[in-house]
Amino acid sequence: MIWWLRRRGAFGLLPGVLLAFTVGAGLTSGVSLVLPSFLGNYAMMTEFSTFVAVVPGIALIACLERRMPPVERSAVRRVDTRDIVLVSGFALLVSAVAAGMSLGGSDALLCAARNNLLFCGLALGVWPLLGHRATLVPVFWLIQSMFLGGRSRDDPYPWVIVTEAADVTHAAVGAFAVFLAGILAFICLAPRTDR
Repeated sequence: MIWWLRRRGAFGLLPGVLLAFTVGAGLTSGVSLVLPSFLGNYAMMTEFSTFVAVVPGIALIACLERRMPPVERSAVRRVDTRDIVLVSGFALLVSAVAAGMSLGGSDALLCAARNNLLFCGLALGVWPLLGHRATLVPVFWLIQSMFLGGRSRDDPYPWVIVTEAADVTHAAVGAFAVFLAGILAFICLAPRTDR
């Protein structure tokens, strides 16, 4: 088990990402920017901490790409089950840390917690199909959500999720549903010998 944890980066990569996310989200909490809307009528205000929320999903793909198929194929214990627990546990830990930090009164950190689940779900869901290129999917989702604009002032399209306010229920439910769908796709689509 120790070799697997070392290989996946559980001692170096993931703690570093958690620390970077915590510091980055804390420093950018409450900082917003408005980018031009290319298709919608109204530009949307985006929390800067949303950019930080992409990092854990990218780290999970980097973690999974560090696998060694020849060695793991001959492993006695189920490495794929451990991968599932590691990536889903880390994504939930990062969101729990951001939600805990939001108790200080910042709604931006709740948005970062929600968006982290969305981005991790997107990345994990397409990783069996795209491999290391799966990191582009959450980045693309973030970019299109900012540049598509909104239906009206401070009212983004419901499916965008990323630019919604922290207290919007359908955004939280949607992000969690995408996360669960990503974990399910990760479980079903990735063959055991490739994990």
